[in-house]
Amino acid sequence: MKFIANIIYKRPWLVLIALLVTTILLGTGVTKLKTKNNQDSELPKDDPIVKTNDYLEEVFGKKDVLIVGIETENIFNKKTLNKIINISKEIETVKGVIGDEITSLSTINNIQGKDWGLDVGPLMEEVPASKQEIWELRKEVFSNELVIGRLVSKDAKFTSIIANLNEDYDQTIVYNQISEIIKKYEGDEKFYLAGAPINSHEIDTGIQDDVNLLLPLGLLLVLIGYFISFRSTKGVILPFVVVILSIIWTMGLMGHIGFPITVVSSVLPMLMIAISSSYGIHVLHRYYEEILTSENRKAAARETVKKIGPAVLMTGITSAIGSATLIIFKVTSIQEFGIITSLGIISTLLVSILLIPAILSLSKKKGEKKTRKNREALLNKFLLWVAKVSLKYRVRILIGTLLLFVISGIGISKIRVGNDFVKYFPKEHVLRSTFEKFNDKLGGVRTMDIMIEAKEANMIKDPEFLKKIAGFQKFAESQPGIGYSSSFSDIIKRMNLQMNDADPRYNTIPDSKNTIAQYLLLYSMSGDPGDFGDLIDYDYQRAKVKLFLTTSEQEEHIQLYKTFETYVNENFKGEANIEFGGEVMFWLAQIRYIVNGKIQNIFLAILIVLIFCMIVLRSMSLGFLSIVPLTVSSILTFGFMGFLGIRLETGTAIITAIGIGIGIDFAIHYLLRFKEEMMIDSNLERATETTILTSGKAIIYDVVSNILGFIVFVFSGFLPIQYFGWLISLTMITVAFGSLVLFPSLLGIFKPKSLFQQKGQQEEKNIEAIKEETPQKVIKKTMALSEESN
Repeated sequence: MKFIANIIYKRPWLVLIALLVTTILLGTGVTKLKTKNNQDSELPKDDPIVKTNDYLEEVFGKKDVLIVGIETENIFNKKTLNKIINISKEIETVKGVIGDEITSLSTINNIQGKDWGLDVGPLMEEVPASKQEIWELRKEVFSNELVIGRLVSKDAKFTSIIANLNEDYDQTIVYNQISEIIKKYEGDEKFYLAGAPINSHEIDTGIQDDVNLLLPLGLLLVLIGYFISFRSTKGVILPFVVVILSIIWTMGLMGHIGFPITVVSSVLPMLMIAISSSYGIHVLHRYYEEILTSENRKAAARETVKKIGPAVLMTGITSAIGSATLIIFKVTSIQEFGIITSLGIISTLLVSILLIPAILSLSKKKGEKKTRKNREALLNKFLLWVAKVSLKYRVRILIGTLLLFVISGIGISKIRVGNDFVKYFPKEHVLRSTFEKFNDKLGGVRTMDIMIEAKEANMIKDPEFLKKIAGFQKFAESQPGIGYSSSFSDIIKRMNLQMNDADPRYNTIPDSKNTIAQYLLLYSMSGDPGDFGDLIDYDYQRAKVKLFLTTSEQEEHIQLYKTFETYVNENFKGEANIEFGGEVMFWLAQIRYIVNGKIQNIFLAILIVLIFCMIVLRSMSLGFLSIVPLTVSSILTFGFMGFLGIRLETGTAIITAIGIGIGIDFAIHYLLRFKEEMMIDSNLERATETTILTSGKAIIYDVVSNILGFIVFVFSGFLPIQYFGWLISLTMITVAFGSLVLFPSLLGIFKPKSLFQQKGQQEEKNIEAIKEETPQKVIKKTMALSEESN
């Protein structure tokens, strides 16, 4: 740090030019940033669920869907039926839609038995001309189990149009084109849009809206926080410049590396505001101390770097390590967030330790003392009261903290894990209302895919095998949370029913394999066997059962998965290999990684920080003390999560890593300053008072400005980010409690040898330090400290 301090002292302009060039180079990376919301790449490639989904796509094809829901009092009227026909036709023109794979009342294949065999054709080619024809259409729909409750609601008030998409479709183009089509047909009907391109667009839009709203608001509130803390031009502008440069450096690095913006990393600009504010405040606050007794501004800037530099460097490294431990998660967005946050922290500490002292060394000293004189009397009194209470009631405070731990433990036991992406949005969001409408009317749009792979080809045509599949579907549909199921067995049952004059007794799987073969032959005469491509493979060895779920509760998803797994293992008895995949299974896999990763992340981060602090502070006791605030904060924060019902998922999983960064920052600044004061005086009470009036005051400034910065998250369009804002603000408060209240109590109770048994050495160093100081500097320092304490 002496080298950096001397460079700033001798060549401040050189430092500023270097920072400017670096900012320009890194800033070009901002233009390379892209948004990612595709969940496919979130899990490791070797994950069983990922492999199963890849296998399902290989066998049955990968086709995202676009869904248009239409709601009215009764869809069976000429006006609405005409809109269904026209919209179905116009959707064919949407770029990315597979034109001959659109399912609606006007396009779905209706299997009907005739004297000559099976007739396969559209259910409604044109709008019925009379009320009688409309009634006949309605009757046909309600008698077709492949349509009613799946494509048309049982109350006849809701229907959907489903279009398959090519793999290389552009979600923005699809969204814009389908929106334009829907606008043309607005009227008595209410339209709902769902499917992969709609979901992705809403997430992208939410991310962009967050950045556009939260970043300016966060910057404004932080400026207010700086003014409250320093009430000077430099006190506002300098930390703010650090914030701006830190954001540019971090987001630029993100663009150059190629990391995309996700729901998780969308908080990064606001997070960098808080982190850079912390470092800027500590550096500036130390400068204000040094300028009171310094001969000139350059000397004050140099002494600032020498004295605060090691603490900033240490806190920066430990915070970066804490964030880097997020790579232990096997969820891509969390891993990337951990890496880029670590790089951002390093960037921030460099900017803070170089920019502020360099500018201050070129500024005027005039007015520094005047602006700070007596304006913090109330805060000083409060901090001195905190120090006094912490020491006087040290045992009670420790007991009270342990009691809070017990209460928090109860809350931690109540924490629920996981969410599906729809719950990212507030209840009033259009996407949530859309999903709820499909859940209520058509059995849901969330899916679980079960692939049943027989031991040999053509086995799916075997009646007994098909009956087992149908039996599984019946069992699945009896479970709460399942809307309906779809499989090849439904097609065979429909054929058998229609070939036997629609007699309900024949709504079953035929007993003869030859009968099934004949039905398939008859179907091929008027229909396309490829119609079953998403349910059966070419060799009739692999079948897919698609389950549609009406619940978004992942605890219920887990229970359903376990129930289904037990059923298929017992009933197929080695006849087939069963694999579970689909959207719901992806989210369940992600839960497992979040839970396991969170546990590993907490212990790894605390362990690494503990070892690092022991080495740097050269004391085992100080190492353990340094992790007290972050440990206290983590336990209390997770306890609050449990009591408030805030789930542990991708957004809230990063809280601990950020909390560790904040906690170690406060702890190191406090401990190093306390150690510095103990080297001077060796008196617990006086060292505590001086420490809390200096580093403690900087911590208070830090808490105020950062809470103002973090509170903007409550305006986010994503619920996990809103929770993140509340929780990280709570983390700031609990960490401050651990540093300013619990630290003095622990130091007073345990009296670490590394701090309390160096009196002789300290006195010798004090004598040497006094010899080097001029009488003028001693008088100035004494007067300055007196003013501060008053």
